[in-house]
Amino acid sequence: MLEFFTKILNRIKNIITFLFNNKINHNVCKGNMKKINLSDLNLIGISKKIKLKDSYSKAEITKIMIDNWIGYFECHKCGKWDYCKYVEKHPINPNRSIDIKCGIAINFITNFIDTTFLLLEDLTEYQKQGYLNSAYYLTEFVLNTEQVIGRFTSKEHMEGWGNYAPSLYGINTNYIDEFLKKAQKEMKNVPFFNSKRTVLFVEGESEEIFANFFLDIEVVNYGGEGNLTYTKIEYTIKQYQDKGYKVFIQADKDGKTENQKVDKLISKGLVEEENIFCFKYDFETSIPLHILFKLLNEIKIFSEDYNDFKIGYDNTTNIAAYIKTKYNFSISKPLLAKKLSEYIDKSSHETNLYYDESFLDTEIGQFWDFLKRKIVH
Repeated sequence: MLEFFTKILNRIKNIITFLFNNKINHNVCKGNMKKINLSDLNLIGISKKIKLKDSYSKAEITKIMIDNWIGYFECHKCGKWDYCKYVEKHPINPNRSIDIKCGIAINFITNFIDTTFLLLEDLTEYQKQGYLNSAYYLTEFVLNTEQVIGRFTSKEHMEGWGNYAPSLYGINTNYIDEFLKKAQKEMKNVPFFNSKRTVLFVEGESEEIFANFFLDIEVVNYGGEGNLTYTKIEYTIKQYQDKGYKVFIQADKDGKTENQKVDKLISKGLVEEENIFCFKYDFETSIPLHILFKLLNEIKIFSEDYNDFKIGYDNTTNIAAYIKTKYNFSISKPLLAKKLSEYIDKSSHETNLYYDESFLDTEIGQFWDFLKRKIVH
């Protein structure tokens, strides 16, 4: 009796498994056959663009990419050919291979499309184009990286270049890096890549230099309080937001209790207050006096005594105006911003500035923290 019930239970289990697998296979097949509209978009390539004119399934777009992006190659010319699993050796000459399209690149495109293509359905045309461009640059990155790895690890290949071999290390790595940078730039247009583009608006050249030193994002210098009307600032911000950017702003209060333009942006809901950093005065005045003194001496502006340097300064006046009045010269603000960036970067390698309260209590420390933690993360 027990054996009978065991057989029945196993039969039921098999039926359930069969139905479940059929459901999965049905859904997979349905997903593979589903088409995404790519009309009027471009498939960029090595020598030409291809205008897409229809809706495509995973298999169809994969084939188009492979046909146009991957050329035929003699694997025996690749440094990895003696151990690459995709190699098809020549049936007569074992030291040669059959011309094929690189299996590694084909595998990448197939995986890329299989895991991402159906997510395009809800994207705008602009975002879909970014997706297609990303696919191309990533394919070039994968294909060329594999070839360079093969070249670098093959003694025979490197010796074949003779005296030119050392230059290959620089040349090859440079152009591969360009493919990756272009891919990253395009991927910021596509929400599901989690590479949302970020833009930081800053008031002046010093802030621009400082931000660009620590961030790899777009930094827009809007020229300060008097250079752009509120209407122009609002219009520019909306343009960036329409393209999918997350907007951050740096501004100055110039010793006032508020910055009216910034307050208006917050009240209209254009930019969240937590995404705005305002200096009480300006960038230069935020630099701690002992650091400013060190930097000014470093760039040989003067060699005064620090105690004399700080006499008369009460942290409530613009530091540039203070130095102009006391020493009758103007600070080179761009040079100072560059030196300050280098100083903080060097300090960050000597101590963990994220936990250095003496640094984070300063206004420039808070701005650095805003850039590194708020914007980057």
